[in-house]
Amino acid sequence: MNIYKLFTIASIAFLSCFLIRADLQEPLQNGQYGNFKEYDGQDKPYLFNVPEDGQMMRFEIKGRLPLNSWKAIDIEIFDPEGNYLFSYSDELWAETGRDSEGKWTEYREKVHHEVHFPKKGQYSAYVSSSFGPNTRAEHFSYSFRIIPIKGNSNILLPFMWLSGIVAGMCIFVVLHRFEAEREGSDITYKPINKLNPEAIKAMETRVAVWPIVLLFFTPIGLASMYAYSKNDDERDWLMYSLYHSNITVDKQLREQSIGSPGFRSRGGSGGK
Repeated sequence: MNIYKLFTIASIAFLSCFLIRADLQEPLQNGQYGNFKEYDGQDKPYLFNVPEDGQMMRFEIKGRLPLNSWKAIDIEIFDPEGNYLFSYSDELWAETGRDSEGKWTEYREKVHHEVHFPKKGQYSAYVSSSFGPNTRAEHFSYSFRIIPIKGNSNILLPFMWLSGIVAGMCIFVVLHRFEAEREGSDITYKPINKLNPEAIKAMETRVAVWPIVLLFFTPIGLASMYAYSKNDDERDWLMYSLYHSNITVDKQLREQSIGSPGFRSRGGSGGK
């Protein structure tokens, strides 16, 4: 098998992962965005439906703030029985400044997080926010929603990057060979060692194509099946929060909600 076939296989694998990930992120329902004026700091739950056991759900927040300000949003999640599960916290911000290259401006206008919910039902979310240092950020609007999506796209991410790296290495080798065969080429890449035709031919492998195809696409196929599956195993949210910085579990709030059916509360989050 030559380098061109390997490049073709790796490129197709990369494109396959990219398209599958895009499909996994597709919403199953077009949930309505909740406006901060209606829910932020109010004793009113944002209700969202988890249609199936083990459903993958996506939290989305979007908004544009005035320059040099931030707004931290905290969303507390309660199950259908009114028990507190966890809090999702994230930030929107806008910054500007000047450096040696001139003036720069950066915005963070959209954030999201995807997570499996083990049990179906109607869940409740309570929203609160904090802001700073620009007081104008208090009145700038943001919107949010929690919607079901097809699956867990993060599972395919390592395979996509690995395929991309292999394809990139193939391009590197092809350029090396091309430059070795054509002295005085306009290509800017200049290899350190020039390979003669005999050395290039010696590098050709006699491996058949189909084992390489299986090596790429078997794990991608298995990973895709798992990514689309519904994971309805009970989740330890406290353990989950240890590996996800924007997920927290308030132990005191959890104990209060379990001890008092129907208990609801709101909390605040820190700043940037």
